[in-house]
This record gives sequence, structure tokens and C-alpha cells, in this order.
Amino acid sequence: MKYAIYCRKSTDTEDKQVLSLESQEQELVTLAKKEDLEVTLILKEKMSAKEPGRPIFNKLLAALNKKKIDGILCWKIDRLTRNPIDGGQIQWMMQSGKIQCIKTFERSYYPSDNVLLINIEQAMATQYIRDLSTNVKRGNRAKLERGEWPNRAPFGYVNDKAAKTIIVDKRAAKYVVRIFQLYATGGYTLKEITNTLYQEGLRTKGGNKMGKSHIHQILFNKFYCGLMEKEVKTYQGTHKALISISLYNQVQDMLLGRQHPRPKKHVYAARGFLKCASCGCMLTGDTKKGYIYYYCTNGKGNCEQHKKYLRSEEVDKLIGDVLLELKFDLTDIELASQAYAQKNQAQGNTMQSILEKLTIEVNMLLDKESMLVDGFSSKIIREEVYTAKMKEIEYKRLELNQQIRQIEGKNGKSAITFEQIKSVFLNGNKAAELYSTGSEEGKRNVLISLLSNIHIENQKVLSYQFKSPFDLLAKTPKNANLFAKLTLIDAIRSALLISSDCSIIEMQDYRLLRETG
Repeated sequence: MKYAIYCRKSTDTEDKQVLSLESQEQELVTLAKKEDLEVTLILKEKMSAKEPGRPIFNKLLAALNKKKIDGILCWKIDRLTRNPIDGGQIQWMMQSGKIQCIKTFERSYYPSDNVLLINIEQAMATQYIRDLSTNVKRGNRAKLERGEWPNRAPFGYVNDKAAKTIIVDKRAAKYVVRIFQLYATGGYTLKEITNTLYQEGLRTKGGNKMGKSHIHQILFNKFYCGLMEKEVKTYQGTHKALISISLYNQVQDMLLGRQHPRPKKHVYAARGFLKCASCGCMLTGDTKKGYIYYYCTNGKGNCEQHKKYLRSEEVDKLIGDVLLELKFDLTDIELASQAYAQKNQAQGNTMQSILEKLTIEVNMLLDKESMLVDGFSSKIIREEVYTAKMKEIEYKRLELNQQIRQIEGKNGKSAITFEQIKSVFLNGNKAAELYSTGSEEGKRNVLISLLSNIHIENQKVLSYQFKSPFDLLAKTPKNANLFAKLTLIDAIRSALLISSDCSIIEMQDYRLLRETG
């Protein structure tokens, strides 16, 4: 009787196998010599048996069908099969006499034996796989409920194998933030983002540009705003968020077509930031005879402002005047900082106040939920409206809980230093100068950090909005007394505290102070 030795393990990872392929082969060769068995074929396979379709296993069956071998030597029955299809083939070939013997390290099986025994062993192997899958899924769900990610960390994070947690990859995280911020401006296509990041130093392991598909996956991934999505359910993660939920939602609006980023052939500093105050449409940029012009896109077809063109130099002057509102006398700021250091000894009060406000907002969401449920139960609210509103509430709750957890994680002590607060004043002071002397790309970086919703009418700025915390600088009179300046410093500190991540502030500094030429 001729035998084939069949060895199998599920993966290429040695430490996850009780007995390696080499060990199985060695033991079975020893067994064959001990019992004087003729071995004509040795087959080894690195593949799971939970599903049919193993190529080496199929080669074994083919050899049996062609009568090149008569029996099988394997470590245990579960090395042959762990699924009912492969198990059925083995049983049929034994009943038909194509397999005259299956010999394992523990016992031998013959066609004349009671088929119940081998059926039970094969069923146990199949059930083991089913139980293993169920246990893994249950364990993953438990991890997700605890805020832990059960899989490999996405780009921007790394797995801490020792602590079994996920931590921020400081080298890669800044590029993740940059990807979201560039796309949110509406002025960059995926291809342009890959080129920009390549110029700023991002490389794959092979030294190439990051692919557009990878950028696309990053933009859709909720993990970066502190949430985890698995099997259509969203969980609150305990990992550190790289972006805010509001920035993530803004990007999703653009990705899903509710806002449309416009591809550009040239870099126009203010495109995506200027709106027509008359019709609400965006102003676009164009180059004619070597000069850059901005004009209303007239998307609604009824705007007279569409006929009025603004030269880029005029736009730069308008924006430069707006940015001057952020300029403070640095001598006054130094004096205020000294007074602030003496005054602000009990920093926990501000954090406690923020926590109380956030907790009130969370409780208000419970009331809103209750009203929605009552309205839906009474058939006052349609199902699609109910579903949409409940989803909005859930997102808001996750956002608030994320902020509460971050503040509580500081153990009542502020992680915001006065140097960070001071950098807000310094960036505000330099903003107008950086904008006026920078390239189109440099000017755009300043706008990304500081401004939004600049409304233009009759070639004048009617309204605009500074981003937090720079809006606080703009609202404070430049001749304010010391008390007002101390109040301003406290307000900036609070704004930085409730930011979803301090790395966003660091990125603002990076964009403002990077080389603008």
C-alpha cells in the first residue's frame, strides 16, 4: 500500500501554529519508518481548511483518484478537513475504496470501520472553526464597545504591541491632517493632494507618491475623528483623534457631492474662500493676458455681480486689510502675559466650567431624543425624518463625549501652555505680512488657517469669518485695557482646550510659518 504524507498549517506565522510543517513531516516520516509504510508522496500546504478550494489538498485527491496512492498519513483528521464539503469527499472516497487507510499519529481509519467515528471527528473540526469565528467576532465587538480597535492601525497611527493599544504616528499624522484640510478648501483634487504631499515629504515605503485611492480611503475613514465604524455601526474610540468631527463632516459633504471641490489648472490663492454677497455663489479665479482675475460664477444665472471682475492685486489688498484686524502690539501682549501668569493660578475652574456646559448639552440631547421618539410613535414625524434626526443627535453626542473625555483626560490640568496661546498672537501679527509677500500657494495656506466665508459685493468685502481662535483676536479692540486682554487670553485658552486635537493648532503654525515662496 502506497501512502502520501499530507501536512498543513493555516498561516505563514510560526508562532500561531502548535506544530509546524517541518515538525509534522518529521513525526509522520518517523511513524512511517516505524510501521514500515511505503511513502511515495509528501505534500505540504500553508492554507486554512475552513473553506474548500485548497490546491495542494486537491492534488492529494487527484492522486487518490488516479490510484497513484492508496492511503494518507496526516497528523490529525483536522489537518485534512475543517469544512463539510472536503469532509464529504474524504468520506465518499473511503466508502468507495479509493482511500484504503487514513493513518494519524493517534489511530488509523479504514473503509470497514464504523463511519460514525470519523463523522464525529470531522464534525468536531468543522464546529471548532465555527466556534472560533464566533468567538473572534464576539471578542472584536467587546473591544469596539470598550473603544479599542481590533485590527491593524490605519495610516497615521501605529499598533503598540506591548500595551495592545493604538498610538499616533507623529511622522505620518501631520500628513493625515493636511489631507483633510487641503480637500476641505475645495481647491484640490485627489491628484493635486498627492503631488502636494509628495513635495512636502510624504513617501511610501518604496519612496513613491501615495496613491489617489489611498487618499480617498483616508478621507472616508471616521477613525481620524475619534470614531470607529464596523459592520455599519459606529463606536466611540479611545484613541487620539487627528481631526475634528466638524472637519470630517465637511469633507464628507464634498466627497458625497453636497459640495463640489473644483479642480484647478493654476493655484489661485483666494479661490474657494470668496463668495458673492449678492447671489451666494462662489467667486472663481481665471488668468487672462498674464493677470489673475476673480469673478462670480453666476451659478443661479441672475447675478449682475458676474460682470464685475476683480484683479488679484485688488483682492490681495482687501484681504490684507482684513488680516490687519489680527495685529496686536506685542509689548502689550508681554505685559498681559505677566499679569496672566499671576492671575491664572486656578486653571481648573475654566475646565470645570467647560465640562459643565458640555454635560448640559449631552443632557439636552436626551430630551431631544425623547421628543423625537414620542413624535415618531404618534406618527407625527415621518420615518425618514426621524432616522435622519436621530443620526444627527448620535453624531453630536459622540462629538460632545469626545470633548468631555479629552478634557477629563487632562486630570484637571490644562495641556495648553502660554507659549501656545502666544503663538496665536504671533501668527495673527504676521498674517497680513505673510499674505502680502507670499506666493499664491503661500497666501492660500494663510487663508486655510485663518479665514472663511469672505463675501464680496461691488468689489468690496461685506462680511467674513475668522477661524477659531483668531476670531477672538479680531473681536477685541486693539486699545483694550489690561482686564480685557486678560479676558481675551482666557478665551483663547478655552478655545484651544476644546479643540479636538492640539496637533491641529500645530499644523496652523506650520502652515503660517512655512516657507511661502
